[in-house]
Amino acid sequence: MDKASPASAAGNRRPIAARGNVLVQRFSAWLARIGVSPNAISLASIVFATLGAAALLEVDAPWGAWLCALAIVLRLLCNLFDGLVAVEHGRKTPTGVLYNEVPDRIADSLFLVALGYAAGLP
Repeated sequence: MDKASPASAAGNRRPIAARGNVLVQRFSAWLARIGVSPNAISLASIVFATLGAAALLEVDAPWGAWLCALAIVLRLLCNLFDGLVAVEHGRKTPTGVLYNEVPDRIADSLFLVALGYAAGLP
């Protein structure tokens, strides 16, 4: 999600059905109301990726894979909520674009490297 202003974001955001979900809207409003920054949400995705990668490598099958899958979902939810809090609730920051992209690449790399090791193909 980009962290552009709501006015400029309306025409250039790709459609994601989850944005219209009432629970998603309420949760993003709650995050904004309690003061969670979109940048902190983006960084949380790295935490979930680290936990998921560790679970894949350290927890016996099938639980490690299930925990990793859960971590992937939580990482993707972070990606959803960082954009919603930034754009829909007017919490964008000057460094928002950087925080929106870099943690995603780090998180993806953590999952992919862990998968390589788990498959025996480091």
